[in-house]
Amino acid sequence: MTTNLYHKDPFKGFLRILFILLLSLSLAFVFSCSSKKPDPVHTIERTVEHTKDSVKTTEINQAIFDSLVIKLAKVKTAKPECDSITQATLDQVLRQLNSYKKSGSNEASVRYDEALRQIVVLLKQAETKTQTTATNKVEKEKEKEVKPIIIREKYFPVWVKILAVIGGLIILFLGWRIGRIFI
Repeated sequence: MTTNLYHKDPFKGFLRILFILLLSLSLAFVFSCSSKKPDPVHTIERTVEHTKDSVKTTEINQAIFDSLVIKLAKVKTAKPECDSITQATLDQVLRQLNSYKKSGSNEASVRYDEALRQIVVLLKQAETKTQTTATNKVEKEKEKEVKPIIIREKYFPVWVKILAVIGGLIILFLGWRIGRIFI
């Protein structure tokens, strides 16, 4: 007589393997559905920069007071009898030399002083300012647009996920109950 006490039932081993396989598949399904994918991104970046830089240079010239005196000697020609006539004509022409100009703070005059027998030129020029403004204007505009990242993913509503978890738990429970019967 032979007994099968030492031999294991192959059906019970199959059920154990099936039970472990179903348990690992259901756990993998539960944990794989919980990962969250990145959201699509659409970014627009715009930078507008306006810079205005100016340098002002002022040059100041001091006032000028100037005079010019020209001494005139008596007229002497080769014929002494012509000297007096020439001198009288020259004096008459020089008496007409009287000019005076004024503009703001600036003055200029030319005259003949008959007593001292000299031509006097006077110049009075006021202080002058020269202003120079150099402007450096920079306008920079930068625009950057990032296109959206489109991710195609399967959508499972929450209620489907809940039913899948419940179904997995029922399969585990049935596997355990069947395993207890044959083990």
